[in-house]
Amino acid sequence: MNILVVDDNLDYLYFMKESLFLNGYTVFTATNGSEACKLLGQPDIDLIISDIKMPTLDGIMLHAFARELERYKRTKFIFVSGYGDAYSDILNLDPENDFFFNKTTPVAELLKFIDGLMFGDFAGTWV
Repeated sequence: MNILVVDDNLDYLYFMKESLFLNGYTVFTATNGSEACKLLGQPDIDLIISDIKMPTLDGIMLHAFARELERYKRTKFIFVSGYGDAYSDILNLDPENDFFFNKTTPVAELLKFIDGLMFGDFAGTWV
């Protein structure tokens, strides 16, 4: 499973990259939405995790760009923000494909949610 993590906070970016990698995911990273857009032309991305407020191209614009591409219209997208719920009112989230988490969410909780998105009923089981 390929996951793209986009964040201008390098500490958070590398923490998420390592956490996801240790849980068996292939992780691509970008420090802003513009870099991420270039990566969307690479191997298929199964999940996008993006900060909202970033220089060059923010997470909201990245989301809009991804949704314009046929191959990413239904790709799961997780917004993360260190600003709490400040953005939750302006995000037009599709409850089946778009999600929001605060950056203070414990990584174990976020990983459990991601596993559920990626593997459904098989999350947490060995096959």
